[in-house]
Amino acid sequence: MLKMSLSLADLASVRFAISPAWEVVASLRVLRDPGAHAVHLPWVIRHRATVLASPQLRELRDLIIAPERHLPGFLAPAPLSPVAEPEAEFAAVRETPAAVVREELAAVYGDRLPASLSDLRRAPRRNLPLIVNQMRTYWGLTLAPYWERIRGILEGDVMFRARRLADAGPHRMFPELDPAVSWSDDVLSVDRPNLDRDYELGGRGLVLVPSLFAWPNVFVKASEPWAPVLRYPTRGVGSMWQAPSPAPELAPVIGQARAALLVELATASTTTSLARRTGLTPSGVSAHLARLVTAGLVTRQRAGRLVYYMRTPRGDALLGD
Repeated sequence: MLKMSLSLADLASVRFAISPAWEVVASLRVLRDPGAHAVHLPWVIRHRATVLASPQLRELRDLIIAPERHLPGFLAPAPLSPVAEPEAEFAAVRETPAAVVREELAAVYGDRLPASLSDLRRAPRRNLPLIVNQMRTYWGLTLAPYWERIRGILEGDVMFRARRLADAGPHRMFPELDPAVSWSDDVLSVDRPNLDRDYELGGRGLVLVPSLFAWPNVFVKASEPWAPVLRYPTRGVGSMWQAPSPAPELAPVIGQARAALLVELATASTTTSLARRTGLTPSGVSAHLARLVTAGLVTRQRAGRLVYYMRTPRGDALLGD
């Protein structure tokens, strides 16, 4: 059992963020053991053979797939913004201090470092760009084609959890993240095999990162020099690889565009995200959403500078969900 003591300062600094770099790490682990992640089987079938056979990804595979339990923390630093951009996170990986790279390789591999990573240990600053380039290649091949939909699911989770934190407090919100997570007397506990440590966060706060490919596990990074991070399975993971229903019976009644938007709004989304996913113009999406809101089929909620839309129970009923 891993236990993290959160002070008032830590609780005040709890924030949510989405991390593309972490999805690179977690998805590669899914390819290693697809049987433990059956929900992602459609994606695994499309990409596993190519990724595991590619010589251009050898070092990245050895960094992420080879370790049985722990992973080098520098591969997925805590995101600095609520929705980090892939290139920004790859740049953060590239800037990892050489001493940190060596320490983490030693901690993860000991004296069993794969030969492919010997250059990285010997000259981290010179060889980190190779790892980053492989992350970029892997991202473009396996995740970028689906990122708008993935991001929509993750953003919907963040909006839901943040509202639960505000409405019900941490003692209710934290245990809802995953059955392995519990909260008692200002201590956040994570029940995971081979984790038996106590941490005092010391006012550093905690970053909560929903993850599509973490399912069904919870991952924690709380040791120095990293900002404490808890990565948990996002809500809606089961809908990711299901093709949205075209709602053919609904389209003649409310129009093809509004029916398509209603289907997409199974997860909270912004106007920009919906425009990218449906091919409609942003102004067209806004106009259709206004009608759907008026009809009580869609609700909207502001989170900072962004406005998210999501189906209401009435909209769910109309689609038969």
